[in-house]
Amino acid sequence: MAVRWGILGCAGIAEKFCASVSRADNAEVAAVGSRSMEKAEQFIAENCPGAKAYGSYQELLTDASIQAVYIPVPTTLKTDLALAAISAKKHILIEKPLINVTDTQKMIDACKSQGVQFMDNTMFVHNARQLAMQKIMDDSERFGRVKHVQSTFSIDLGNDETWAKDNIRMKKSLEPLGCLGDLGWYNIRFTLWAFKYALPTSVSCRYVECTDEGVPTHVIGQMCFEGGRTAGFMCSFKSAFRDNAEVFGEKLSLSLEDFVVTSALDTAPFKVVKTGFGSKAETFPVEFKDEEVQCGVQHTAVVEAFSKMVLCGIDETWPGQTLGTQTVLDAMVLSASRDGAWLEVT
Repeated sequence: MAVRWGILGCAGIAEKFCASVSRADNAEVAAVGSRSMEKAEQFIAENCPGAKAYGSYQELLTDASIQAVYIPVPTTLKTDLALAAISAKKHILIEKPLINVTDTQKMIDACKSQGVQFMDNTMFVHNARQLAMQKIMDDSERFGRVKHVQSTFSIDLGNDETWAKDNIRMKKSLEPLGCLGDLGWYNIRFTLWAFKYALPTSVSCRYVECTDEGVPTHVIGQMCFEGGRTAGFMCSFKSAFRDNAEVFGEKLSLSLEDFVVTSALDTAPFKVVKTGFGSKAETFPVEFKDEEVQCGVQHTAVVEAFSKMVLCGIDETWPGQTLGTQTVLDAMVLSASRDGAWLEVT
């Protein structure tokens, strides 16, 4: 049985969602809603032929045959649309980031009240590579305790004047969190995953560069966790394209060159790294063990996992992960407003 999905909005990222659904056996795009019927029809013709077009979001939400909706609208518009979808008893898969932890909690509470699933569309946590790495990290004799996580997610499109002028990621009215929300969300989620979703005790964040409106375009963040454990990240719209991460244990580290979006559709590599001392410490030999996981397309894994929950029962794990990520994100925003002051996470 295939879950009947509706898409609320025709954003570019929704094209990727359609491609993901096309590979899933338990899902189909059945409807697309837009504020323009013409736009919905054009989107369907190009991405999901056979779906039904609606000229408003509300019309789609009143279609009783639609079980789940994907919400790819700008951050400042997500809360109201999500709450309307939940009120219509639709399961919701929502793009990240959300606007703040208060609204996130409202959505989660509403989903619980209506008996529908809530999940954000963070793809990499559904990749089989995460399980392979977790198995190594859980081997305390081999890996030791996780001590530090370092990650970078940057793109260079902000250096293009046309992109910087026209892209919604640079518009305060639509995406006020800029690169911190769009990219830093993944740095934070990966860090929380490595620490088994324990929240940091304190954070510090600086907006190194911003637009004239104050939208962050180059950001650094730091986190402290209980037990002398730490994390750091850089996210940027104005630096060379990178999405790499490293998890440092007491004995080994795990290194990824593509932690957010894999460099191949159906495989996901990582390295197990061990550095030692050479003779007289004149060299520091590095041993790499290359691992490659046969994983399938991670974007499709999201759709399959969510559709399975719609068909088989709600999983409360996912709302908690979203709430934790948003909690840290909010603390980062507050720290940045105070010139990078270290703030407790509550």
